[in-house]
Amino acid sequence: MYWLEISIITREQFAEGVAAAFQPFAYQESVVLEQLGDPDDLDPNALLPYVTVKFYVPESEDTPELRQTIVAHAAAIQNDLPAEFPTFRILQEEDWANAWKVHYKPFKLGQRLWIQPSWEKAVDAAATDIVLTLDPGMAFGTGLHATTQLCLALLEEVIQPGDRVLDVGTGSGILAIAAAKLGASQVIAIDNDPLAVTATQGNITLNQVETQVQTWQGELATVPVEPYQVVVVNILAPVIITLLRQGGLLNYVAPGGHLLLSGLIAVQQEEVMAAVAAAGGHLTTARQDGDWVALHIEYS
Repeated sequence: MYWLEISIITREQFAEGVAAAFQPFAYQESVVLEQLGDPDDLDPNALLPYVTVKFYVPESEDTPELRQTIVAHAAAIQNDLPAEFPTFRILQEEDWANAWKVHYKPFKLGQRLWIQPSWEKAVDAAATDIVLTLDPGMAFGTGLHATTQLCLALLEEVIQPGDRVLDVGTGSGILAIAAAKLGASQVIAIDNDPLAVTATQGNITLNQVETQVQTWQGELATVPVEPYQVVVVNILAPVIITLLRQGGLLNYVAPGGHLLLSGLIAVQQEEVMAAVAAAGGHLTTARQDGDWVALHIEYS
């Protein structure tokens, strides 16, 4: 099987908006933002002013109609989100799985979280850091995206020792594993994609949290309704709204518990908050990174 890589180059200030605009076309709604270093600047941290937005489509979904739709969508958003027109490249499965790894290096998030790619040489973290060793495989969920980083920061604030946590749409398992290493006693990680479940299971083993984290393939409806002190959902806004309105999402949040919602762009916040309020939740904190927003909801 091959994968179709779609690349769109845009200025740095438009990158998050372009990523959000094309997220519905992407496999697992996962978009990669690639910004390279500036070779003409002596500052080792200097970056080029443009970003390449990349996403992937499996062979089974690659059709002339889809490509035409993507190009037409790029043309339709040009006035608001100027960018070069998409380019398409065929990658064999192994090449696709490794295409982004060259840009994925160890880095620190929040106060204590250290993200360590499993294929990279281990970098010494501080004694107080919590190391998350990850190989996302073909599931994505690297911690590089703003939505994941916002969730990790909120998890770091709300997790208490002994908490029960539910991670809906776990991807690579990064949030579930972080919750376990932050002190949760039980974490249920679910995803409807078998590749995500496989990646999560491998990362659970890498991080030696098998006794704390359980994962299975399925929708939220397959999870027995029980109280969790923390429920985290990092997916698309329309899916979150459906879970709030029809899926009984807040029924899984223990009284006084925390619901963390991410994967939203700023213009979707009002609609999501309307669904939250209708379900009985109230906003504690809204965090924003570029165009992306994460919400900390409490339920009493």
